[in-house]
Formats: sequence, C-alpha cells, structure tokens
Amino acid sequence: MFIFGHLGIGSKMVYPWRKQIPRAALLLGAVLPDLIDKPLYYGEVALIGSAAAQQSFISGSRTFGHTLLLLIVVALIAALRRSRTLAALALGIATHDLIDVIGDQIQLSLGWMQLGPGPGGLQSFLWPLLGWRFPVSISSLTGHLSQILNPWILFGEVAGLCILMWDYRRRWLQR
Repeated sequence: MFIFGHLGIGSKMVYPWRKQIPRAALLLGAVLPDLIDKPLYYGEVALIGSAAAQQSFISGSRTFGHTLLLLIVVALIAALRRSRTLAALALGIATHDLIDVIGDQIQLSLGWMQLGPGPGGLQSFLWPLLGWRFPVSISSLTGHLSQILNPWILFGEVAGLCILMWDYRRRWLQR
C-alpha cells in the first residue's frame, strides 16, 4: 500500500488510543518503514543498477524499516523512557507492518500477487528469524509506482484518503 492507505487506515487502527497518543508521531510511524526502506533500495538501484541491487543485501524495498526488530526496539525505548511520542511512533510502525503483511496475504489468496520476487512482507517482518536475506523487490521505481493500478492498493489509497479527509473535516468543524 502507499502513503494514504497507511496514514488513513493506520490512524483508524489505533482509534481506541487516539486521545492518549500524539497524532503526528503516529502518522510518522505509519509511513516510517517506507521512509527508511524505499530510499535505501532505490538509491542502491540508482548507484549500481537493479540487477546488482537484487543480488545485494538490500535486495528489495522492504528491509530494516519493515522488521519486527525495528518495532521491538522503538517500543522498548518508548517503554524505558515512558515516552508517549515514541509509543505512538511504535504503534504507527505496527500498523504499517500489519497492513503490509495482511495486504500481501489477501493479494496472494486472490491471485493478484505471486509468491517469489515481490514484496515478501512476512519474510521482511520476521527478518532475521527466517534467514538473513531480504526478499527481492520490484526492480524499478516506475514498476513500484505502477502498482497503484492493483485493485487492492487502489482501494487502500482511496479508503485511506477518504479517512484522512473525514478526520480533517471533523477536526476543522470542532474548532
């Protein structure tokens, strides 16, 4: 899923805690895995080419930012520092990872995605428990962006944007 799906749907996933956590940190966490991983991978592709990047350690657009390990580290630091901001960041990361993993499973079951070269959300999420290799990703930025035509991603983007617009309208009317 892309930005609006993660922001809108992710913010609704933590609805019961919405008043106890900073919204900005939650929204940052909801997109943080992509803000970490996409520049890493596509920067590597730009430097060495897509074929070489697929053979390297950072072989896809879901790597360190999409791992349970990052989520645990941020959550532990939040707990140790008793920081609501870091807790909100961790919750945002958790929503991102959950949306990606569930989305991959739904797309696999519907035949909209093939297992193999692709996002590999669960494999990335459980890294390094399932091995030291990250899954191979789409080889180009244009290929990644063309996924917006995928029905699941398009639905998520439209739903997320609608949620964000609804929330904005509700907050604006409460002023």
